[in-house]
Amino acid sequence: MPSSLTLGIDVGTTYTKSLLLYPNGNWEMHHWPTSEGVWENLREWLGLRGQKVDRVGITGHGPSAIVIRDGVVCGRIITWDEQLPDGCEREVENDHILTPNRSWVPARIAQWELENDSIRDGVAVQLKDMLNWELTGVIARDSRSMRGYSGEGFFKFPDEVIGFVSSSGSKLSGIKLGAEVICGCDDLTAGVLGLGITGGQIFNLANTSEHLGAVGIPSIDGMCWLPPLGGLPSICYLATPKGEFDLSDIDDFSSVYANEIIAKINTPIKQISELLPPGEIKIGGGLAHIQELVESRGAKYGAGQEVSVLGIAKLAKRPRVVIFGAGKVGRGFLAHLLTRCGWHISFVDVSEQLVRQLDDAKYSIINLATNEIDVIGPVSAISSKDLDLVFEAIQSADLLMTSIGGDNLTIWAQSVRPAIAKRLERGSIDIILCENHPRPAELVSSQLGMSDVGVAQAQVLRSCIEPTEDQKLSNGSLTVQVQNHWVLPFDGDALKNPGLLVGVDGFEPRENFAIELTRKLYTYNSINAAVCYAGANMGYLWLSEAANDSEIAELAKRVGEESSSALIAEFGFDNVEQQGWCHRALAKYQDISIKDPIERNARDPIRKLGRHDRILGPLHLCIKHELPHDALLETLRHALNYREDSDSSAIALANLVEKNGFNGTIKAIAPEDYFLLEDLLQ
Repeated sequence: MPSSLTLGIDVGTTYTKSLLLYPNGNWEMHHWPTSEGVWENLREWLGLRGQKVDRVGITGHGPSAIVIRDGVVCGRIITWDEQLPDGCEREVENDHILTPNRSWVPARIAQWELENDSIRDGVAVQLKDMLNWELTGVIARDSRSMRGYSGEGFFKFPDEVIGFVSSSGSKLSGIKLGAEVICGCDDLTAGVLGLGITGGQIFNLANTSEHLGAVGIPSIDGMCWLPPLGGLPSICYLATPKGEFDLSDIDDFSSVYANEIIAKINTPIKQISELLPPGEIKIGGGLAHIQELVESRGAKYGAGQEVSVLGIAKLAKRPRVVIFGAGKVGRGFLAHLLTRCGWHISFVDVSEQLVRQLDDAKYSIINLATNEIDVIGPVSAISSKDLDLVFEAIQSADLLMTSIGGDNLTIWAQSVRPAIAKRLERGSIDIILCENHPRPAELVSSQLGMSDVGVAQAQVLRSCIEPTEDQKLSNGSLTVQVQNHWVLPFDGDALKNPGLLVGVDGFEPRENFAIELTRKLYTYNSINAAVCYAGANMGYLWLSEAANDSEIAELAKRVGEESSSALIAEFGFDNVEQQGWCHRALAKYQDISIKDPIERNARDPIRKLGRHDRILGPLHLCIKHELPHDALLETLRHALNYREDSDSSAIALANLVEKNGFNGTIKAIAPEDYFLLEDLLQ
């Protein structure tokens, strides 16, 4: 039995459903009449499995009015389907756009006050919020479920953890003591999540009353519109009237009678669809199992009656990332940011020794600027040779990331392609590549060839270095020292599931990212190349020592100026902003608290002498725009003179230079630049 389960609960008007969601996306569901209550039936169904639940999400019917004051529920629960008394009509108070054909939360609160006097210091919530409170003792609500209500306090994002199952909550429900409980959302939003709808797609939640709408579009006159909330997109929709037609007694849905009933049911659906942008409808709910109805709407089946309870379980599920590469960047940056936001971390690495050390272990991250220590884990770790376990990890993943070295991306993409293809059966997935490579996304995309995979490039600007011997003794050999830098910019335009990463502090999706990546490569990496290759040739062992040498610092400064002039000429970057990039880059390499060996920075010189990499790339732009480039040429000569017996690439470079000279070496490495540089390297 899996060690980690997510529980979803959907309290509907007629039935309550509970669903256990497994890490690989499989699930099992149970239901009972809502009139029987929630906890006793849930406790009986869960049994011992309740002790495997680590997260809970609850959704429910609404909009209702429930008031909690002084630790008790005051008055009765007023449900959405009651007749609204005269005088209780109220306007929408916030930025929701809601049609006047229903009684929204402000009206239901007015009804409650008509029966009970003023709320005063009570807190108005929805049914799922009351159940969350019974589990945790914490009062919380989300604005999307509180349709049209703008009260103050107690508001959380739907996927935000509001508290933990208390001892009384555990006894009541059978759920493990300490399991995390999220705020949750309304059943409409949960249904959209259950269908896996993405921006611009059309959904149809087909139950007794139906909802039809689209995700991530502007508001449309005559339709309800819910603004984005946290990681949830906007929703534009309309509901049909409560169903008048009973389909339960129809045995043959291909009969003339059944076709007539389906045509009548489809009438309001057709009217709503005419308001929406054109597109295929994705359908879910109790009516979605009727193939003839689905086909009559030209729809695509997405889910059955589990649609909303599956959606709330998906929202509650602790997101899982598989990080390929458990080196210093993988452990010290990627896992660090994601762990702080509650993600489950799985590493895959080629080093079986590292995997043995990491699996089910914790490790420390030491901030070089503050000396603060964060403990990460326990994490899981898998050998890249164990293909079955890697395959299984990818099936459970919500996100894939790499920090494996640009030269390894082709083989990696080929090796994971079958597993990713299988993973796509439960929805699209994104890959974020954290590599020093000029075009990693283009390379990986060409190998995968899958339209439902978002492949985004990232900029790694945090230095992650080996611990000292004292730190290893105190904190363990897996310890990583890190620069006090907390931002991972990446290509936001490439993502298929942008909402998943909204809540990850430090993850910054950016538009037009290709030129941002070029800017980083031609600024940070160019200055780094000037420091490390000149430093190596002058006998330095540590990057900061070389960067603080006045002669090398001057060369690095000039390289930054030359590269910046080329970037400004080519892409139109702001001059002051670009100067700031150069200043931060050189300051980073001069920081004496960062003990970073030159050998690590200079490693793999042949790749770094590529046509679009850190030296020839900006040099080419300088020549194109007729700009000074003497410092870049000097850095190129230092790189060609680099020697390191422990680096196979450096050995190969030395052999090329000895055999062919500088010009012949450039011709072999970057033949398209040979004639451009032929005279410059004499």
